[in-house]
Amino acid sequence: MLEVNRMDSDALPGQSTGGQVGFVYPHGRDMLRNVIPALAILVIALLLIVPADETYAADKYAGEFLTHGVGARALGMGSAYVAVADGVTAGYWNPAGVAEVESRAVQFMHSETFGDVVNYDTGAYVHPLNEGASVALTYVRLAVDDIPFTDFEEDEDRIYYDLARISWESDSESALFMTYGRTVSTDLRLGASLKLIRKSIGEYSCYGLGFDLGAKYDVGAGVTFGANIQDATTTYLAWDTKEKERIWPTAKLGVAWTRDIASLGGRVIAAADADVRFEKRWMADEYHIGDVTADTHYGLEFVYRDAVAVRAGLAMGQLTAGAGIGFGGFVVDYAYGRHEYLDSSHRVSASYSF
Repeated sequence: MLEVNRMDSDALPGQSTGGQVGFVYPHGRDMLRNVIPALAILVIALLLIVPADETYAADKYAGEFLTHGVGARALGMGSAYVAVADGVTAGYWNPAGVAEVESRAVQFMHSETFGDVVNYDTGAYVHPLNEGASVALTYVRLAVDDIPFTDFEEDEDRIYYDLARISWESDSESALFMTYGRTVSTDLRLGASLKLIRKSIGEYSCYGLGFDLGAKYDVGAGVTFGANIQDATTTYLAWDTKEKERIWPTAKLGVAWTRDIASLGGRVIAAADADVRFEKRWMADEYHIGDVTADTHYGLEFVYRDAVAVRAGLAMGQLTAGAGIGFGGFVVDYAYGRHEYLDSSHRVSASYSF
């Protein structure tokens, strides 16, 4: 949404509800020297739990429906949002960002992509508990409806059109995030999400349970580091067919830089993220070193007089762009995403803070 500089993402434009991330704290650089080694240890630990063989090769994409993003503001910025997230959508992008909100807010987004084949819907709600602590709910659903299933019975060698043998089914994947975020110190926020997953295709279904862990840390000079370890303990999916899938951990690491530009009457934020995976996704991700692969995201936003925003970015090398406008307690955002081989996507989200 229109939030920047630790401002409630769905607050009225021009009504900042929190301090700016650009504050410089005397002990910031000392803590940074502790944070970086901790992140390195975490990455090494994730490497140790990577599958050593191809037994679970199909699991590489078990959680792919959770990579589409929530909120048009973030998507317009190329999904470079781990270190930016500070509002109603933070439960998805970085649980730690939930700690920064100071008012209740709701948000909804709907999109139809790839020639209106895929329906993607999200909803989010955030609720402050007290100063520096909040909870949030985020719901994500991706579905392909009206898939024709044909029953050939014993006549599988002959393929012909018979309407009586066709049934129409849906492929649906959904997740509910239950998030808690808390401010630990003037420059550090931590958060966690409990994630419930359900998938179904035709008459078959599965359920899963996982956890995401997040942190945001201000280092001064308008710079914030963010980390979101998705599926930190590995998320297991159990199908009613007795088959099982796993969603392996992903380390989403990001940095954001915020600066007020008085001469232009606005504020600019630049962000960069890397999604680091350990599943040998050599063909799907942008970069790889051994079994470790990564996708990158870059985003830029300019907000004019806390009322109108324009955005641009790169998501895994694909161009994104967007805009947003706020009025009263409402914020409406639009995001465009280009795809090299499939139809471009257009997403609109709307939120209300109260």
